[in-house]
Amino acid sequence: MHLVEGSGGDFVRVLICDDNEGVREMLRAVIELRPSLRCVGEASDGEKAVDEAARLQPDVILLDLAMPHRTGFESLPELRRVAPDASIIVFSGFSMAVVAEHAIGLGAVLYLSKGADPDAINDAIEQAVAARRSDSASGS
Repeated sequence: MHLVEGSGGDFVRVLICDDNEGVREMLRAVIELRPSLRCVGEASDGEKAVDEAARLQPDVILLDLAMPHRTGFESLPELRRVAPDASIIVFSGFSMAVVAEHAIGLGAVLYLSKGADPDAINDAIEQAVAARRSDSASGS
């Protein structure tokens, strides 16, 4: 994990990837509700998502599936490659179970609907980091 130290302790570093500026703003505001979380970057399309993930090495990537230049589905394998320690949470308006299964099959750890409430979003981020730490501690 690449936790950032600050006056309040360590922070989970989150990269937000969504083509909708309003959604990115909402997610940034939601993340800032928890002192343990920090938005370290944003990407508005799939290519920028991969570039920013490689540059920032975030702990968690919130990834929309419907983005220009490279969809979330197309970006997932590359994100896994350039940011292998990041937990990827797909945050999408698609609610079909088959879409969630496909995203998880490509390397996402969780799937959230864009209708999720702020606590559910932040809980998912913290759960993804806790699971990654647990996997690292057990040698997986």
